[in-house]
Amino acid sequence: LQCSRPTCISGCPVEIDIPRFIRHLLVKDVDGALGVIRESSILPSVCGRVCPQEHQCEAQCVIAKRMEPVAIGRLERYVGRSEE
Repeated sequence: LQCSRPTCISGCPVEIDIPRFIRHLLVKDVDGALGVIRESSILPSVCGRVCPQEHQCEAQCVIAKRMEPVAIGRLERYVGRSEE
């Protein structure tokens, strides 16, 4: 994602660099995405399940102004499952 002002990061309590972890997923680099998430969160698989993303980062998604927001929570859960 090439958001000029990624407001989703400020909507995240631990300020995960969401566009960067999604860019890793776009090239099928799940380990790289996990590394980005781990820079801010030591429990990515737990946060992906219990964090209310729809009220935090997804609510701040700039794409949501035109269509559905990016499903950040689902992507984070997917990445978190890779470490289980």
